[in-house]
Amino acid sequence: MSSGESRGSVLAALPVFHAEIDRIASRLSARHGDRLQCRRGCNACCLDDLTVTAVEAERIQDHHGDWLARAAPHPDGACAFLDGAGACRIYSDRPSVCRSQGLPLRVLFEDENEEIVERRDICPLNLEGGPALGELPEDAFWLVGPHELRLAELDRRFAESLGSTALPRVALRSLFRTRGIARTEGD
Repeated sequence: MSSGESRGSVLAALPVFHAEIDRIASRLSARHGDRLQCRRGCNACCLDDLTVTAVEAERIQDHHGDWLARAAPHPDGACAFLDGAGACRIYSDRPSVCRSQGLPLRVLFEDENEEIVERRDICPLNLEGGPALGELPEDAFWLVGPHELRLAELDRRFAESLGSTALPRVALRSLFRTRGIARTEGD
C-alpha cells in the first residue's frame, strides 16, 4: 500500500507548499492593501472547531509538541491557537486555510443546471476601501480549489507513507490533548 515515500519527505513538502501559498497571498495582500484590515490580533476568521488535514496536524505536533504539552488552548469560541491578544501562537506553522484569510475569494461551482457559476466573497471587515468585487479582474482573487486539491494530494501521500489509504481530519483544539493523532487514527 505504501508509495515508498517517507513520512518525513511528505512533511518536508508541506512548508514548500505553504511558502507558495504565502507568496500568492502576499501578492494579493499588497494589491488590496487599501482595503485589508487584517493585522496581528484580527481574529474574526479564527473560528473554533476548525479541522485540518492530518499532514498539517502532524507538522504542528512535530514543531510545537513540547509547547502543546504545556500550554492551554484559547477558551472555547475562537481558534484554540489564539493568545490572549488574539494573535496566532503557531503563526509560522499555521494551516493552509489560515494563510489566505481576509483576501477576496473566487469560487467556481456547478449549479443545478450543470453550468459553472462564479461566486465572489471577502471578509466583511475588508469590503470598504477598494472597488466592488464585481469590478475586480479574476486575477485579483484567491481562487478557492486548486490549493485545496494539492493539499488533499499531500495528505493522501502522507496517509500512504503511514500505510493507510486515508486519515481523518483533525480538530485543532484536539492537538492540545492528544499526541500522534495521524499515526494512531484512521488505519
